[in-house]
Amino acid sequence: MVQGIWYISWRPNQQYEIKNPKTGVSYKPNPGCSWKNDYKKFQELLTDDRIVFGVSGEAGPQRKRFLSEALERGRVSKTWWDDAGTTTNGTQEVKKLFNGKNIFDNPKPVTLLNKIVLLGDYTKGGIILDFFAGSATTAHSILDLNVRDGARRKFIMVQFPELCDEKSEAFKAGYKTIAHIGKERIRRVIDEIKKEDKTYKGDLGFKVLKLDSSNIKAWDSDFDTLEKSLLDSVDNIKKDRSAEDVLYEILLKYGLDLTLPIEERKICKKTVYSIGLGALIVCLDKDISLDVVEGIAKLKEELNPEVARVVFSDASFEDDAVKTNTVQILKQHGIDEVKSI
Repeated sequence: MVQGIWYISWRPNQQYEIKNPKTGVSYKPNPGCSWKNDYKKFQELLTDDRIVFGVSGEAGPQRKRFLSEALERGRVSKTWWDDAGTTTNGTQEVKKLFNGKNIFDNPKPVTLLNKIVLLGDYTKGGIILDFFAGSATTAHSILDLNVRDGARRKFIMVQFPELCDEKSEAFKAGYKTIAHIGKERIRRVIDEIKKEDKTYKGDLGFKVLKLDSSNIKAWDSDFDTLEKSLLDSVDNIKKDRSAEDVLYEILLKYGLDLTLPIEERKICKKTVYSIGLGALIVCLDKDISLDVVEGIAKLKEELNPEVARVVFSDASFEDDAVKTNTVQILKQHGIDEVKSI
């Protein structure tokens, strides 16, 4: 592959003449333009037979690139895509997954998304974000490509919980929103991969998160509701929220990756979460005793992370004495950052 060797912007150190060795014709950059490389780099390319003058040797200078280099830099696609599938193909793909039911209208075909992803993610390790996930064809594509080429691409799908028409097959099949369709499609694609390739060892997991208000009750200083606010602050986690809800908010507050491995342990019958192999340890259960604290200290020693942080619920401790002693015990085991929410 050959390509022109000047930029559109003018650069003083990249202004020089190039002479065609066959015709003797000299070339300069177009007005207001510069050669891509300075003169030293040009000489290196010329010595390496990377500068050519057309098939006949009588044209202007061009740089030669090998196909392997072009793939590393990305590739130029043709503008007319008649080999990327159609919405009919996309519809059949979804029908196949959902036992012949027409769950989603006019979905994009996986072949189209495969083509787009391969053009943009030539490193085979990127994170592909789709702000309009729909039926999650993009996620289907990433899973499909990873199986094909052994890559480790990741996906993030974003979809409003847009309601399905009550007359649609999707609604009748139990899918109330488009987001529900997308989640179920990903699950079914993963199941298909597991059935078809039992030797595949790639990552087939995914997490579902939704945007919501904080799990922690805000302080209300209104005098008329002061008594209720004081009572609420005894347990400041909203009643309709689970421990997992709070856990993910803690991850966000710490700026940690939501895809970090999370291990659940039981210590003296209390649930303790280890995130990132002990980088963060969280216990949100109530009536925490010093035995639980000692168990968390042993967990830290077992996992031996470089840095360890521990988070409790403010209402977790049996009493203030336990809370004070908790900080001291954990400090003795090299855990300096202990917080309660």
